Amino acid sequence: MRRGKAFGRGIAWGNRTGLALLGLLLFAAGGAALARGLGVFGADAARQPLLPGFVTAFARSTSWFWPVVAIGGVVLALIGLSWLLALLRLDRLRRIRLESGPSGVTEIGGRQAGEALAGQVSGYQGVRRARATLRGKPDAPALDLRVISQDPANPDALIARLHDEAVPDLRATLGMRRLPALVRLDFTTRKRTREVH
Repeated sequence: MRRGKAFGRGIAWGNRTGLALLGLLLFAAGGAALARGLGVFGADAARQPLLPGFVTAFARSTSWFWPVVAIGGVVLALIGLSWLLALLRLDRLRRIRLESGPSGVTEIGGRQAGEALAGQVSGYQGVRRARATLRGKPDAPALDLRVISQDPANPDALIARLHDEAVPDLRATLGMRRLPALVRLDFTTRKRTREVH
């Protein structure tokens, strides 16, 4: 399974990178403007207008320049906020489509399905905590399962049980022949992570 296709990791990484670069650029520009105003670059630079001369002259000659700049800033802030909120949603599925036909559509809650699987896995020996999230499209979901184990010495039995029991159980419950899954196995006693595809 290609994780980028199943979970949109490439898009999410691109969004995070874009936001980080934009944030760093704006932070650097704001820091440079503040430093200049405080006289870090010399008293003469602190007295000079921040904007080029023709922009300053244009702003003074019109009454609408600064209100338009303020409105543009608010619009950009709202776009950035909506972008951040979209990233926080992480394409979690609210509903999973089990059947679709002339007689109607059968759906199940994505959160409930994930909680049921997490509860099952949490009952396995040596598992401290499990969290399951279904992502992707309602008619083609993908599973993202994170399991925290207390037994780093012998993970093979747990991995086999996840592979042979937990994921197939959810696949059978949803009535799906194929359910791409990413299982992340973490350990509480030392830093060690294994990924099972």
